[in-house]
Amino acid sequence: MVCEIVEKERRKIKLTVDEAGVIPLVGLHRNIKFTRVWAMPNKWTFTIKPIRELLAKYNVGVGWVDPFAGENSPAELTNDINPERKAKFHLDAEDFLLMLGDTYNGILFDPPYSYRQVSEHYKAVGRKVRAIDTSTNFFNRAMNAICNRIKIGGYSISFGWNSNGFGKKRGFEIIEILLVAHGGHHNDTIVTVERKIQAGLFDEGTNVPKLKMIKEAIIK
Repeated sequence: MVCEIVEKERRKIKLTVDEAGVIPLVGLHRNIKFTRVWAMPNKWTFTIKPIRELLAKYNVGVGWVDPFAGENSPAELTNDINPERKAKFHLDAEDFLLMLGDTYNGILFDPPYSYRQVSEHYKAVGRKVRAIDTSTNFFNRAMNAICNRIKIGGYSISFGWNSNGFGKKRGFEIIEILLVAHGGHHNDTIVTVERKIQAGLFDEGTNVPKLKMIKEAIIK
């Protein structure tokens, strides 16, 4: 019985390739555009040409938020925990996102890609690394703090070594995946574009006391 159901679902998916080599995956609930390109690696993600072009396509700029900005972020509101980076704020990503009180067109989510990288970034600025910082909790805290601040119809563009993105529980659906290969022994950079389609299951209200402390600290 299970095999029959799987076969029926498989037949509902149509695979085609257009002239540009783009593979749209057409199923019951989504039409995901998938593109694989090659580009030289760069520690500053937004300088990689196909990624820079993708951000321009989605009009990243005014009304966009970037909690892990690094260098060259096109977002209007930028944050990076390292004070040496050219960002408007230098807070922990979760604290920065909880501070925001408006709604936004989109978010660039380009955190450290591994737990080791998280540890290295914290140590570089003299911050103590906790166990919850080297687990999925690190990424989830930031996503939960901002997901309900993104407007319906807005976007999240996530970068990393997987295509998990923000996910359905936060109200998003994947509409495009850009796989940037770098050759040699370099990991591919996976860019996941999601559209906000509904309110998520996460409410920043659970963090109201912490949010109040953060805002008071900034005012002082």
